[in-house]
Amino acid sequence: MPAAEIDRRFARAQRYLSSPLYRQIPHPFPYTLRAGVRNDRNALDALIDTAIASSRGRPAHDADSGESGDVLDALVHQGDLSDAEIRDQVKSLIGAGYDTTASSMAWILWEATTHPQLWEHLRAEADLVFGPPVAHREADDRTLAALDLANRTMRETLRLHPASGVGAREAATDVRVGSHTIAKGTLVLWSPYLAGRDPDTWVDADRFDPDRFLDLDDVQRAITDDGWVPFGRGPRMCVGFALAQMELTLIVARLAQRLDLAPTSPRPPEAAGLVVSLPVGGAKMFVTPRAPTLSEC
Repeated sequence: MPAAEIDRRFARAQRYLSSPLYRQIPHPFPYTLRAGVRNDRNALDALIDTAIASSRGRPAHDADSGESGDVLDALVHQGDLSDAEIRDQVKSLIGAGYDTTASSMAWILWEATTHPQLWEHLRAEADLVFGPPVAHREADDRTLAALDLANRTMRETLRLHPASGVGAREAATDVRVGSHTIAKGTLVLWSPYLAGRDPDTWVDADRFDPDRFLDLDDVQRAITDDGWVPFGRGPRMCVGFALAQMELTLIVARLAQRLDLAPTSPRPPEAAGLVVSLPVGGAKMFVTPRAPTLSEC
């Protein structure tokens, strides 16, 4: 699929989804931002459908052949998704795979550089795992497992600053919640932001503390897992949840190892946007290369 065309078609939708909620009220009127987004969506659907048809016309890639396909090929040839489901997954990967991760990275850098000694501790962990800062060691599952503090810093940041403030689901059947019945077909709005700050789930819920994930017993771990939902939960969980966590953990570790960062302002940025919770103006930093140690001089 042509990357420039995809980028152009997504740009208007991203602006639209970041606009105030009153501007997103459904309507059929032409020559509006919403109408433009509808046209872009139809064009994207056509592009993706063409790519799906092309992938179906090619043989599935053999893992032993040394050849590798792309994510679309994997979705097509696993055989248990309809074209409409594949199209939705592809749009989710493209549309939710950039702004969300970039926003999360900005919040991670803000939290990691504004809490005493955390950046230095992340750096020490990265040095231990990767070796010298100039080393180009490939990351694998063992690398990720060893970056425990970087992972906890990522998890704690996404608890407080999930990439999306509000999610929506349609009830597939009648659901009983306490004394209320949610009828099948009802649109249900839920908030990973509120879930991450629920005082009944999290001790001192508004405080940033990566160590809260340490030494949990089975009951505490179950409660924590239920309350930590920046990627959703269940069969409709974000398709990129594992990739995003891996990227964010590795990136913050390598940045801590190689750069000295300091916020340009003591005040945290304000958050804006429902679909993607962006720090207004970004998380601006003074950036300098890491000063060499005595052993490197």
